[in-house]
Amino acid sequence: MVNYRLFTPGPVEVSEEVLEEHGKRFPYHRDRSFAEVVGRVTEDLKKILFTDARIFFFTSSGTGGMEAALVNLFSEGDEVLVTSIGKFGQRWKELADTFRLKVTYLPFEFGQSVDPAMVDDALRANPLIKAVLSTFTETSTGAKNDVKTMGEIVGRHDKIFVLDSIAGLIADELRMDAWNVDVAIGGSQKAIGAPPGLAAVVINDRAWKLAENSTLPKYYFNMQIAEKFRQKGFTPWTPAITVMMSLATTIKKFKERGIENVWADHAHWASFFREKAGTMGFSFLPRNPSNALSAIKMPDGVESTPIIAEIKEKEGILFANGQAELKGKLIRFGHMGHANEQDTLTALRVLEHHALPKIKEAQ
Repeated sequence: MVNYRLFTPGPVEVSEEVLEEHGKRFPYHRDRSFAEVVGRVTEDLKKILFTDARIFFFTSSGTGGMEAALVNLFSEGDEVLVTSIGKFGQRWKELADTFRLKVTYLPFEFGQSVDPAMVDDALRANPLIKAVLSTFTETSTGAKNDVKTMGEIVGRHDKIFVLDSIAGLIADELRMDAWNVDVAIGGSQKAIGAPPGLAAVVINDRAWKLAENSTLPKYYFNMQIAEKFRQKGFTPWTPAITVMMSLATTIKKFKERGIENVWADHAHWASFFREKAGTMGFSFLPRNPSNALSAIKMPDGVESTPIIAEIKEKEGILFANGQAELKGKLIRFGHMGHANEQDTLTALRVLEHHALPKIKEAQ
């Protein structure tokens, strides 16, 4: 039995209401009642994203959604611009390299955000680039990109803008059509607040034209197959039915509250946490932080790994470590899924008791 709460930036702690929905008897995946659930989730998600684009659901993690977008849009040798501000920006490059795309790589230091002017320069320098692959919120650092400005630039060059919005979706403002985002990818286990298991790929008509001509190999992720089922309200393969039922519950609540209010709640508790933690003496990594998570930096001589383990053992709460070269250097607290007063105050209390003394000893 799990004896700790998730304060991680995905998967997130799931509410009792959603867990109850997740545990109910579920319909057959070809029954019209299930198609109605998929339809409700689709329409509600469109309203949240401010778009009328196609939405495909795949039973996978968010990375599966990224791969689905890539293999359906491109052919071997196509040129793409990949921007990276952390581990998940690097993942775009790894995927593009795997499927033999020609990559112009624009990396930034972990903790920074993309400089939109450099995207403009890269697209001017190489008109053969078909698309820009980027990240909305970089989960490994907590940094957020200026997607609106990037979208204006990508649109001005008449390229396709593909956005990994897995971590930032729901937590940060995103207006897909107005910001010229052609493809957006989401995951059920992040700020949406459902269990892991579903990725959503939202693709507009501009990007769909690329999908109609893609020759990269795919089968399970083939959107041409999925499109035939989508038009009837189904998915091509047996999906994570219980996750879809959970998703319907959470998405409906966001729509009823109003997505602007949901963004405001995430912004409030993220700012509150950083202000109080900063007063205590903690410092943070990203210069332009997302509302989805906060990344506390460890000073030299302090490892986050044993602190996180101690908190899990003594408090029954799990924070996230840093990733890749940042492992042991960060404590990451997710504001998604439990962006509320009780959990934020608990996080501050626990960090003050277990992490702050070790940081002060090293200073």
